Amino acid sequence: MYQEQRLTLILKYLDSNKEIMLEEICEMLSVSKDTARRDLVKLEERGEIMRIKGGATLPTSNRELIDYKERDLTEGKEKIAKRASLLIRENSDLLMDTSSTCALMSKFMFDKQVNVITNSIDVVDLLGEYEKINTFMLPGKFNRKNRNLVGPRTLETLNDYRVDQLFLGACGINAEGLTSPDEEEAFLKKKMISCARQVVLLADHSKFEKIFLHKVCNIKDIDVIITDKDPDEEFKRNIIENNIHLIVVEEEKELFLDEKN
Repeated sequence: MYQEQRLTLILKYLDSNKEIMLEEICEMLSVSKDTARRDLVKLEERGEIMRIKGGATLPTSNRELIDYKERDLTEGKEKIAKRASLLIRENSDLLMDTSSTCALMSKFMFDKQVNVITNSIDVVDLLGEYEKINTFMLPGKFNRKNRNLVGPRTLETLNDYRVDQLFLGACGINAEGLTSPDEEEAFLKKKMISCARQVVLLADHSKFEKIFLHKVCNIKDIDVIITDKDPDEEFKRNIIENNIHLIVVEEEKELFLDEKN
């Protein structure tokens, strides 16, 4: 990959995140720390980033623009979360991934009679408010950054479960499938998919056309995609060809694209 391509990907990441660390660049782009540092130096020379200890952030002027984008994304995620909660059936068994949208979804489940299995500290905390929801925490090593539990024990324990629905967050999604910048998270998401009769992907528009190093699954492994804005036409055609139910929640209305029949 050429340097200009790497610089573009770094800036795209910063558009959705307040900062990026050297380790994240190395994993995302499969480069050494020396290469990652040179890329950050180049971006700083152009005035496009501000270097901090161990990584980089956007300059103050750019941050103000990002604040507007973040508000837009938060509103979109909340609409996705609300719509996802409507898919839950009483007396069903659910698996919930670690993602900000899944955490938001927990706020709208309103004490339905369900069993929920998760590795997310935030999901467990939020679901603790509901008496009728039985919550099961997967074991494993605590990941401070993502506030979840991961590792071999997490994967092994998932072998004991077969659930009705999996609500899955996305790092990157394109016409080919899902990817993640983290190998451990990619394996965990893949294992979760294998445990579910129906896979529901919660993906705001910022995740479209993002590609990371580690493959999670093919697009055909997803049953339902809930998003806040229409994907491009080519991507939408691929979704329809793979018999995926696409639910687009836009502004004050919901658009359902179910072209399976």
